[in-house]
Amino acid sequence: MSPWQPSKYTRAQLEERRLAALPIIQAGDTPNQQIAERFGVSIHTVYSWKERLRHQGSLVATPTPGRPPQLTCEQRKQLCTLLKEGACAHHFPDATWITPRVRELIGRHFNVWYHVDHVRKLLHQLGFSPQRPNKGAVEQNEQAVRTWVQTTRPEVEKKVEGRATLAYLDEVGFSLKGVVRRTWAVRGKTPVVRLPASWHKLSTIGAITSRGQFLQHTQSGSVKTPDVLRFLVHLLNAVVGEVVLVLDNAAIHRSKAVAAFVETQQRLSLMYLPPYSPEFNPIEKVWAYIKRNVLGNFCAKTTKELKARLRLGWQRIRYIGLPKRLMAQTPI
Repeated sequence: MSPWQPSKYTRAQLEERRLAALPIIQAGDTPNQQIAERFGVSIHTVYSWKERLRHQGSLVATPTPGRPPQLTCEQRKQLCTLLKEGACAHHFPDATWITPRVRELIGRHFNVWYHVDHVRKLLHQLGFSPQRPNKGAVEQNEQAVRTWVQTTRPEVEKKVEGRATLAYLDEVGFSLKGVVRRTWAVRGKTPVVRLPASWHKLSTIGAITSRGQFLQHTQSGSVKTPDVLRFLVHLLNAVVGEVVLVLDNAAIHRSKAVAAFVETQQRLSLMYLPPYSPEFNPIEKVWAYIKRNVLGNFCAKTTKELKARLRLGWQRIRYIGLPKRLMAQTPI
């Protein structure tokens, strides 16, 4: 009975078998049939090995370069440049590079029409990867953003260099409707997370500081101007020395009462972010962490349960030192 052999060999295994037979073939004292039986091949394979050895002098596999690439190295560099210009620069309706658009771009500029599967491979080779883009508001004023970056931010930097404490403030709402996250389930059977249909919610006003502090106040209903004033008092009691507070342009932040309060506090100054620019406020990542890692698939039936869960979340935020890490990662 012949020994068991795999039904299919890899290229490396085929070469290893040929090279193992090489010294026996070169010795020339073993019949072809015996070589064939020893290595589990037909006698015709042994003939082809000997013919190959006679013409090439070796049984080492010859490299197979495959089909030459349709885009040259120079064209690939040009493609990278075109992609970095953005999809809008090439008359697509938005800024996203989806695979069919990249295929069309390559076809338009180089008259090479790849299959979309190959376009994905090409993009990986060029250093691109599929990513979920960050959202930006259409209403965002680019000039206001430039003014913040070029003028307002340097002012904040000077104050922080003078030992002022930098703080970022924002409000967020948490509803009983909850936050649904991905979960494991049997394929084809989508799980159901039961959540109340109630619109009752809690609101939190909070701030993180350059000292690594996280301050918050959670209440029922929405945050109004008196709540902002109470929180500013709480912030000043918690932080020693000058405080530079960065916040958005919400009406409750721009109210006359807030302006009047700030005028009475010599160590407090407000810096307003450009409209529709939450990406400049690192406390947004605190809210995102809470919704994803604390409230994800959590089914609170009452605002009391929700508030208790949030209390655990605030403790976790302070324990893992998230505010300090965010402030370290955020340009002033």
